[in-house]
Amino acid sequence: MKTVRKRRERQKDPLILVGYGLSMSVPKGRLIIQDGTTHFPSEPAQHVYFKGSLDLPPRIVIIDGAGSITLDAIDWLADQSIQLIRIKYDGSNTTVMSPTGYAADPEKVAWQLRARESETLKVEFASPLTVQKLEAARVTLQDFLPASASRNRAIETISACLDFIRGGQADTVQKLRGQEGKAAYWYWRAWQHLDIKWTAAKRYPIPDEWRTFTARSSLNSSKKEPNRNASHPVNAMLNYAYTALLTQTKIKAIADGYDPMIGVMHDQREKHKDNTPSFALDLMEPMRPVVDRVVLKLIAEETFSGADFDLQSDGVVRLNPEFIRVLS
Repeated sequence: MKTVRKRRERQKDPLILVGYGLSMSVPKGRLIIQDGTTHFPSEPAQHVYFKGSLDLPPRIVIIDGAGSITLDAIDWLADQSIQLIRIKYDGSNTTVMSPTGYAADPEKVAWQLRARESETLKVEFASPLTVQKLEAARVTLQDFLPASASRNRAIETISACLDFIRGGQADTVQKLRGQEGKAAYWYWRAWQHLDIKWTAAKRYPIPDEWRTFTARSSLNSSKKEPNRNASHPVNAMLNYAYTALLTQTKIKAIADGYDPMIGVMHDQREKHKDNTPSFALDLMEPMRPVVDRVVLKLIAEETFSGADFDLQSDGVVRLNPEFIRVLS
């Protein structure tokens, strides 16, 4: 969502470009950007900028796609201190052209570094995200999970946790995580009543434990390792959906000028040596229960086959590439 800008205020939102046939050039001193084509037929937008204009974006982000950029355009962007960032569709292989050689906004990165060391800033940052996450989880329980005593208990617990946080009682990271942990326990307990339908297993036999769902590590992934090596098809589907969400969130964090690797609540410097997009993990928390609905809807509507999943020699369950298309 774009921010509302005052008349004499500089543009704060990045310009996002996608598609094929992108181009940037500088005829007669103006920067002209032709957006790419994502489908046919379509009419890609054209953006025209003059030097010193308040409409100039702080950064231009090209997400995948293909096209051309003239050397004059690169010089023009450098002269106007506009970052040019190129990101692959999966969030990898970020290329940056900027006066600093760094994609992030220095002020935003400075805040990230302060926040990860400050209890007060952590709580201020995480409290609204946790509230949004619990609100979304409550909707997921009410609208996408079958009625059960566990579901009722989960809804009651989440409502109590929300009251606790909104009342200002979760004034430390430990208290905030404690509320999230209580909500997570009952949230995943409610998933145990899912009706998972399977086709006849003669051709593609499945383990008995696949017929019911028993556990997910936690909604509160800041306290436990993510369930990366799923041993159940439902967890494999969740892992895939969360990975897609993480990619989208990482791209948005970069586009907004943050360093996706500098987490506030997901501070994994020691554990993963900063190889994890920890800040993207922070930002995606409210959307986890929303993504869960995609998986729950699929479980409610589909009859699965053992061929949809690949049980590897170490017991890890992966999605069959053809089934990924259904989930996507």
